[in-house]
Amino acid sequence: MDIYESMENFSGELILALQNEGWSPGRKVDVTRWVEYLKLDGYRINPTARVFLESFGGLSLSPLNKEGPNFKNDEPLTIDPMACGSLHHHMATELENVPGGSFYPIGEWLSYADTFIGEDGRIVSTGMGWVWELGENLADSLELAIFAKRPLKCLHSDPGLEPWPPSTR
Repeated sequence: MDIYESMENFSGELILALQNEGWSPGRKVDVTRWVEYLKLDGYRINPTARVFLESFGGLSLSPLNKEGPNFKNDEPLTIDPMACGSLHHHMATELENVPGGSFYPIGEWLSYADTFIGEDGRIVSTGMGWVWELGENLADSLELAIFAKRPLKCLHSDPGLEPWPPSTR
């Protein structure tokens, strides 16, 4: 599923929440300054990241549900690729192995975790030795960040760290 298809699958509840934060269908932010600056750090923007940043860049998406099934969802998803991308290219490179693929910085989430989008639309956050999956596509990722109706999934933890949050299986 590409990013446009994922946007077509937004629930009415998600669309309303996004509109309350300043988003609208067809929103298009100029991302040139971000792309050019981050290119100096070694990033090469992919089409999925470009569409995402053009649509959501500059927004801070506040959580409407602050209690997820296995985590506190008490910080916004802030869409600012400079906040996580500048001088953090090594994290994007590490994501090539876990969970795999090419990732581009999009902002910060819980505890200022660096947040990236893959070419396939998958969104992950990384920080403090963990890698978390927000969702396999844009709609699922935004639903988790705003509504926290499902568990946060830990994809990786550094040696010596237990996965957090613990699996809810």
